[in-house]
Amino acid sequence: MVIGGGTVAEQKVLGLLTAGAHVTVVSPETTLRLADLAASGGIDLRRRSYRAGDLAGAWLAIAATDDRTANAAVWAEAERLGVPLNAVDDLDHCSFIAPAIHREGDITVAVSTSGKSPALAARLRQRAARLVGPAEARLCELLGELRPELAARVPDTRARTALWYRIIDSDVIEFVRRGDMEGARERIEDLVKQPPDIEPGIVHLVGAGPGDPGLITAKGLAILRSADVVVYDRLVAPSLVAEAPPAAERVFVGKRAHGRGAGVEQADINALLVDRARDGRMVVRLKGGDPFVFGRGAEECEALRAAGVPVHVVPGVTSATAVPAAAGIPVTDRRLASAFAVVTGHECDGPSDLDWEALARMPTLVLLMGLSALPEATARLLAHGADPDTHAAVIASGTLPAQQTVVGTLATIAVVAAEACLEPPATVVVGEVVRAAGALSDHTAAGAAWAGASVAAGDAWGATFRNNGR
Repeated sequence: MVIGGGTVAEQKVLGLLTAGAHVTVVSPETTLRLADLAASGGIDLRRRSYRAGDLAGAWLAIAATDDRTANAAVWAEAERLGVPLNAVDDLDHCSFIAPAIHREGDITVAVSTSGKSPALAARLRQRAARLVGPAEARLCELLGELRPELAARVPDTRARTALWYRIIDSDVIEFVRRGDMEGARERIEDLVKQPPDIEPGIVHLVGAGPGDPGLITAKGLAILRSADVVVYDRLVAPSLVAEAPPAAERVFVGKRAHGRGAGVEQADINALLVDRARDGRMVVRLKGGDPFVFGRGAEECEALRAAGVPVHVVPGVTSATAVPAAAGIPVTDRRLASAFAVVTGHECDGPSDLDWEALARMPTLVLLMGLSALPEATARLLAHGADPDTHAAVIASGTLPAQQTVVGTLATIAVVAAEACLEPPATVVVGEVVRAAGALSDHTAAGAAWAGASVAAGDAWGATFRNNGR
């Protein structure tokens, strides 16, 4: 029995019909959808207000009205007859809470806030819907088909349970996402034939993004939330590491802030990844930015493959483009720059194989991890013919709440950054795209005035902007 005929009542009715209920609606007015359902015999409709006795014979009742007095009357009858009642957005008159439900095939996810915030439950349901989609439903269907067969082939309960988890934690889902169901079956068959004393592990190289934990990819986050081991660097947000299961092992292998400690040698990191994977665990190597953009991801892949350990790469959002974007700086602009180059600061303060003459001609140059080497980098560019009046910016703590941007010219930017006492991580952008950055003028009057100004090569001028683009 549903009391009410508005939009909320319609949603409740549709859910009840999906569950197989016979629904009667009591309301003087209804939505067009409910009227159509009544006309086609899908529901019984009583076009009037609620009155005592309407719940007679009901198994369950929904009060979907805006009238608390009516809800109280329905509640009194429901209590007297022992009929479970849910009064929408009226917790005092509920004997049960209706969760927000996401269904995908045979998978059902229900979210309840104990009636305290239906809006929050709805948003959490939407997040669940992004995590549990058609691929997961197809995998569920496949596993259901295989269940009787595997029960017969692996009679030992503990061994079979371990096998199911190996299947689910493997890359079988990737075959399903590609629509290769035959490939998924073959991969499962490989896992079934795996000797029980050998626990195959896997390493996922996951890009954590440029700093803001919300900028990890959905796929990367889903894998992280299933990890047995997380091996991470300093630039990975602590809140992102916390997304791993509580029981997961967390191993820090990055350099400490402000140069404290030498960090872990790459060979030791490689050995750690191999060791944990050979224990049969699902390892997530969480790396800032993208694993293959100055992240030594290729070296780790080579070491893992040489050891016979399966490795899967999940690309990340690279700081090379994301950090300038967060500061409102486009690395390309069809009016100013049709190409850009990315280099690392480690190439600037010693012997380098880079073609600095070519870099000096590049419309946009992005320098990652380049704060300490900024004086050397600008000196090299100027020595190889770069225009000292070229605009430049340094963005520290890019994409984070503490983000800070300083701007100047190629001739002055090292001094401006030093005077601002910026701390790493920082990204340097050299090119006229800095002048085109609308975000700078959006946030300060000084930025607006500077955006159209000409800065002389010898000026020690600069501007500082905090929380650009935030």
